[in-house]
Amino acid sequence: MRKEVLLAIIFGVILGGVILYGINLANKSVSNTPTEKTVDSQITPTPTVTGKSLSIVSPQNHSVTSDKILSLTGRAGPSSNLAIISELDDLIIEASPEGTFSAQINLIGGENTISITELQNDLTTKTETITIIQTPNLPE
Repeated sequence: MRKEVLLAIIFGVILGGVILYGINLANKSVSNTPTEKTVDSQITPTPTVTGKSLSIVSPQNHSVTSDKILSLTGRAGPSSNLAIISELDDLIIEASPEGTFSAQINLIGGENTISITELQNDLTTKTETITIIQTPNLPE
């Protein structure tokens, strides 16, 4: 036999083996995937917001208001220290023993960025930022 024919047969057998191995591997990976029912049972629900997590309850981010003074409320760790920084005001307040806080913020006309930073017990900080738009005339 000629060398070329022999090389073609050897190359064909090797290529066929690689293709069969790939198909076998693909079939095994498909059969090992959990079914939809199993996936649903493994998903854990997202945890609810606890008193130790900083969150702004009101107002919502990107709210539009015609008021010059904004009432800001939220949740933080019990009795934690909070720094509230806005365009006109810089406040340091303490959350209640239940973990709630509120503050009155003066707004400027246009976009107002309000940042709340909580100093946690392990001396780390957590920051939440919202943007409020103050306009003298709200469209109807």
